[in-house]
Parts: sequence; C-alpha cells; structure tokens
Amino acid sequence: MTLSCCSADDSDAEPLHSVDDADARGDLSGGDRTDRAPLVDPDVLHDLEDQLDSAAAARAFVRDYVAVWDERELRLSSAVARQNQAASLDAVLSLKITSTMVGATQLVALARGLEKLLREGSLDEAAAVLPHLHRCGLRTMRELTVMHLQKN
Repeated sequence: MTLSCCSADDSDAEPLHSVDDADARGDLSGGDRTDRAPLVDPDVLHDLEDQLDSAAAARAFVRDYVAVWDERELRLSSAVARQNQAASLDAVLSLKITSTMVGATQLVALARGLEKLLREGSLDEAAAVLPHLHRCGLRTMRELTVMHLQKN
C-alpha cells in the first residue's frame, strides 16, 4: 500500500509506501495511491478530547506536539546520521506513538516504515526517507495548527 507524504494540494509530493504488518520489506520508494490518507484524522483528535475529558487539555497536548516537532525531528535525524540504531529506534518510536495520539496518519505510516528499516539495520535507507518525513512533518504541523489550535 502506498502513502503520499504530502497533502493533496502539494504538487511536488513524492508518494511513499506505508508499511503494514503484511509488508515484509518496508519499502518506502514510490507508487501511486488512490485512497490517500489525510495528514490528520480529525476523529482521533475528537477521541483525544473525549479521553482527556477536556478540549483544552487536548489542545495543550497538540500544542506541545507541534512545539517539539523540530526537536523530535532533529533527534531522529541526528541519531540516524550517527548510525546509532538504538537511539534512532527510540526517536522513531517516540514519533510514532505521539503521532498516533494526535491522528497524524501519514507521519505514523512513515514512522512505521522507518521503524522497520531501523530494526533491520538499514540506516542508510532510513536516512533516505528523512527528507520525506521532514516535508510531511511540516505539512502536518501546519494542518494541526490550523484545524485544531486556531479553531475557536
């Protein structure tokens, strides 16, 4: 199954494969996708509000998630550049878990693919995915800011 790293309005989007349990290789190279996943799933954000029993608490969590994006991305890219598999896995797992909590569906898919590559020891392949992660991350942070933090 493929997944574009970018929203539909991005003409320079490079489609990526998401990795699910059935994908034995974790290939993140290209392909077309007709059922594009959204950058952010609003239902997950609503569920977060329900779980926290507070829209304000959910907004605070999303605000913190957006605020630490640069640090989180730097932590991952630095660990991959140092060829530190353990630190890279720690960073990508943190990204995957927090992205899941805010409904950042495309980032979750990229993180899953990176996790698979890292577990296989394919740090050079993981490094090649980081520019896609960067672009997708910026678009996701923008969408979270607009759709969740700036509403009302």
